[in-house]
Amino acid sequence: MQLRKRTCLAALALALGLCLCAQAASAATLSLQNLVVDNQSGMLAARFGISVESLAEVSDALTSGMTLSLTCKTRLTRRGGVFSNTQVAAADMDSRLKYDSLTKEFSLTLPGREAPLKNTRLDELLRVGWGTLSLEMGAWKTLEHGQEYTLTLDIRLHQVEIPNWFRRTLFFWSWDLTPQASYQLHFKP
Repeated sequence: MQLRKRTCLAALALALGLCLCAQAASAATLSLQNLVVDNQSGMLAARFGISVESLAEVSDALTSGMTLSLTCKTRLTRRGGVFSNTQVAAADMDSRLKYDSLTKEFSLTLPGREAPLKNTRLDELLRVGWGTLSLEMGAWKTLEHGQEYTLTLDIRLHQVEIPNWFRRTLFFWSWDLTPQASYQLHFKP
């Protein structure tokens, strides 16, 4: 009888844990705002903004000591035949997000900026830091007028600074805080 009781309690605890993990995994999402291809002083750039739908989960992760990274990767391809798309340009960006428990401030590093942005309010920090992002992908003159192009943007918010031995031990574990998202924009210059 004792064994049956322990087994039931263990199964109940496992089910509860799985439900909580599933709820936490689906709570935070990244939202893309205003993806455009732009000519900035003769340079081809992808401009966009990113917002986080559930700040509570991100804030909890940061205050518990995690360092998060927003990774954005763009690829620009010229549409050819059915199987012959040609990559014209690519760029990527990595932005780190941390929490300093001594100053009680969130810190956000952005590429091309020496000093990190800091704020005690996470929502304001992310609005300023990730509200408008731009990735330069090369010279605008590489685009041919009248051709069809596809801009692909992949975004991911994940945990970094995980010891290698731990990452290898839990190779099946996802370190993404939000689901990875991919967006495409088709255009003709």
